[in-house]
Amino acid sequence: MTREGKKVSRRQLLQRAVALSLLTPGIASSAESVEGKGAEKSFAWVVNHRGMIRSYKSEPVPEEKIQRLLQYAVRAPSAGNFQPWEFIIVKNPDVHAQLTKAAMNQTSVATAPVTIVTCADIQRMGSQYGARGSFFSLVDASFASLLILLGAVEQDLGACFVGSYNSEEVAKVLALPAHVRPVGLITIGYPAEQPQKPKAKKIPLSKLVHIDKW
Repeated sequence: MTREGKKVSRRQLLQRAVALSLLTPGIASSAESVEGKGAEKSFAWVVNHRGMIRSYKSEPVPEEKIQRLLQYAVRAPSAGNFQPWEFIIVKNPDVHAQLTKAAMNQTSVATAPVTIVTCADIQRMGSQYGARGSFFSLVDASFASLLILLGAVEQDLGACFVGSYNSEEVAKVLALPAHVRPVGLITIGYPAEQPQKPKAKKIPLSKLVHIDKW
């Protein structure tokens, strides 16, 4: 009960606790850990628990989870609503092996049961934006990639955005048309590790925010 005598639900208490932890750095919120176990996860919880997972269990990822990630991805914003993204779902071990080689043998690509390759169709908005359309296409496909990464956390999956790869080799392996470029190899699976803490500390927000001018 609050001082006003109104009932506050457990869900509301959890959300307030998570919000307080975001506003007060250094405070570990027990509400976050409780919320993450079998309960519907708040956006704050998902954002705080997103991390790159590079090692996966061999357990297959259910198709409905993959489709849900793609449904999230297509909710991304895009210039002129041209939706320049394309997705290639890779499960075949042989194709995975070729992608692993193209990505310099990175662990996440080698061990992932599923890789969603986000691509940008740079031709789709070219008629509207000209040369600038190529840039917009890559940005919009990156938006879609982020939604996949966040969606993976929401579904208790691990994910890693792999951007270090030989573009020409990836395009060859996946038989991409000339006007389609790979953006990210997003590896997905059930985590076999905890996210690694970055070596560099987060830059304080106060040093990154500028008002009106630099």
